[in-house]
Amino acid sequence: PGVMGVSPALYNELITPLLHVLPMTPGYDCSAAAALSCFHVFALASKGAFDVRWCRGSIGEKIFNPWTERLLTKKQGNVKIQGSTKVSSITKKKNDDGTYYEIVVVDNNKKKKEETTTIECDAVILAVGGVALKNIKFYPQQPPKLEHIDRFRGVTCVAVRLFIKPSPTPTKMTKDGTSTRLPTEFAHAMEDSPIIVCGPRVIPELAETGFCIYDLQRLQDEFVNEAVLEIDFFRADSFVDQSDEDIVQLALRAVSSALLPNTSSTSTIHIDDVVDFSVVRARNAVSHFDVNSGTKISPEGVKLDDDGLYICGDWVDRTGHASWSTEKAVVTGRQAAKELAKDFKLNEDIKIIPAPKDTPQLQALRQFAATTRKTTGNYKALPRAPWMGSTTRVR
Repeated sequence: PGVMGVSPALYNELITPLLHVLPMTPGYDCSAAAALSCFHVFALASKGAFDVRWCRGSIGEKIFNPWTERLLTKKQGNVKIQGSTKVSSITKKKNDDGTYYEIVVVDNNKKKKEETTTIECDAVILAVGGVALKNIKFYPQQPPKLEHIDRFRGVTCVAVRLFIKPSPTPTKMTKDGTSTRLPTEFAHAMEDSPIIVCGPRVIPELAETGFCIYDLQRLQDEFVNEAVLEIDFFRADSFVDQSDEDIVQLALRAVSSALLPNTSSTSTIHIDDVVDFSVVRARNAVSHFDVNSGTKISPEGVKLDDDGLYICGDWVDRTGHASWSTEKAVVTGRQAAKELAKDFKLNEDIKIIPAPKDTPQLQALRQFAATTRKTTGNYKALPRAPWMGSTTRVR
């Protein structure tokens, strides 16, 4: 029997893969509130919705590089970007003019030894992940809103990019009109979409690791005449320390098993067909929304105090604006900038787009569920979720 109307088959075939690639964690290690919020934002706000857009190139090239250039060429000339550095401590101080902050920055780019510089400023916006924030010392004391930050955990990711010998004849995709130079069997396996979402246990080595497969030729303009697969693994702690070559072999086995599960072992991409590759490791790089993380770790709002200390990130103010991932980080960043401008009486025109409202059907379901819980205390009396459709179980 299932739980809350979700059958074991539906949980294993739909919920589990989504858990492993959206909040990037198995169900037993995931906050239920975070999972529901994530699913709602990306897929369940309205029937048939899947709120994702793919960049036509690398995020660095298409977004961050132009953004950086724009900041550095502003007329005021007061933006400075320091690469290969990290903040080691933030000290709140007072003088006759009021409160200010002293920030110690460590430069890791020096060949001989670490060098530090000190920056004095009126306000600070912390735009860092929770794992990185744990390494910053606050003086004279840590902000009360961050009292549980030591509990914060990260998800380790590994990204593998495979440049494969292109098929002599491109395979035309009938659904979206694109074409690909992937080996024919793999091209047909990805006919419905250039992105394949995979749950754990696709191969034995990936017991708790989900992953996504991307056909970059169909997604990014720069690979128009190449056969390129990207495989992004989430919760990759079990193999992150392996050599690049071993990880490439694992990626090839995972792709073959996911796309061609019922074919012979000869239906694989052989290592000799890989003409180039890259492996990128990101240890503890993604916010891990484990049980109670929303209430125990995530600070409410973007102000850490009333003296000019602010914070933003995808893990911040989880009960606020109903967005997720990169969008949530951008939203809280704009909220922090807006609060700073308001507190320091600066001219600003910072707009935050509200999160989309629930559909009327979902609003009605929420209201009915809340009323049922309040009057009966019996979750079994709740209606089935509207996105689940009929009572037919997934086989």
